[in-house]
Amino acid sequence: MSKSCSLHRQAFIFNGAIAGNLAKFEGLITDFLTLNRGNSRPLLLRLTSSAGVPEQIFGLCGLIRQVQVEGHHVQVHILGQLAGFTYMLAAVADQITMEPTASLTFSPMRVSTDGTINKIKSHIAYQKQLFSKLVAAIVTRSKGKLTEETVRSWRGRHITPDEAMSLGLCDDVRPMPSGKISKGTQPEHILRVNGAFAKDDSFIYNLQIELHNWLEDTKTAGQALKVYLTSWGGTVVQALSFYGQLCEAQRMGHHVTIQVVGQAYSCALWLPTCALASGEVLIDPLSMHMHHQPSTAVDCDIDVVDEKLSIEVGIYKQTCGLLSLAEGFTPAVLQEWERSQADHYLTAEEVVALGLGKMVGLESSARSEIQ
Repeated sequence: MSKSCSLHRQAFIFNGAIAGNLAKFEGLITDFLTLNRGNSRPLLLRLTSSAGVPEQIFGLCGLIRQVQVEGHHVQVHILGQLAGFTYMLAAVADQITMEPTASLTFSPMRVSTDGTINKIKSHIAYQKQLFSKLVAAIVTRSKGKLTEETVRSWRGRHITPDEAMSLGLCDDVRPMPSGKISKGTQPEHILRVNGAFAKDDSFIYNLQIELHNWLEDTKTAGQALKVYLTSWGGTVVQALSFYGQLCEAQRMGHHVTIQVVGQAYSCALWLPTCALASGEVLIDPLSMHMHHQPSTAVDCDIDVVDEKLSIEVGIYKQTCGLLSLAEGFTPAVLQEWERSQADHYLTAEEVVALGLGKMVGLESSARSEIQ
């Protein structure tokens, strides 16, 4: 459905594997149905998920369909990545939007099962049925641009937002923030990123929930956001998801300042680039920075190694593009560093010279009062 509505949207965010952890998220959607029975309030789902159990995913798809049947327009906003079966959550929505830094990935279905021979055969047949439903959903979404044969042939297929648009797998790609935004007169809202962007750490999830709730609070309209950053890196997709939220904050009219106060290693190095065009990036003189190719672990059959690596390469190319938003981090510079196959450490002075931000000190208010 796609009816217009004057009611302010309801928005929820989910980041993580879609497995046995859906009770709270599904509870939010169920409460949405109860509280909005009889109206047409739109629902926005901001999603990032790189894995999931097909049965759990189809159950959530059924709940989303119930929302639509009861008269609500459903939009899925892909912040970081949707992989394999998790794309079903977008496929059933009325509208799919992607961050310019997001991606879709697809590979052949892998099955792990045990039991008697007949039980295994039955389970495999059931999993094939589920995979056929995913393939059909992708083909249907593409509106004739993809065939079943093409989708089934995908091996480690990494799809950028522009490719997703051309294939009919999303309806809109958000623009990167552009044009300077005023800080306004309200006190800045403060977020402190002090840790790793780890997929198994509640820190990043709680941080994203806090930012999500702040963005959806109408009382914060026009308020500036300041992010203090110190991180030794982590999971690239998690960092991309947070990056997407910071971009969305700027598109909603919030001035964003990112101040690197400690370490900015690995994926934390390119995180501040989201604020270069519309906000401000500040570099503490004692901060340290590091660039390297992301590390990964491979534990699979030899004939699927290439497809796994191709996905990692695709994501790495996207993040190199983000780092290149700072004018000194040219493709030639990054290629030279890659050839060394070593971690490349940079001082605050060096990253400022490369255009990542401007130098600033941390002035202690207590010290100022004493003086």
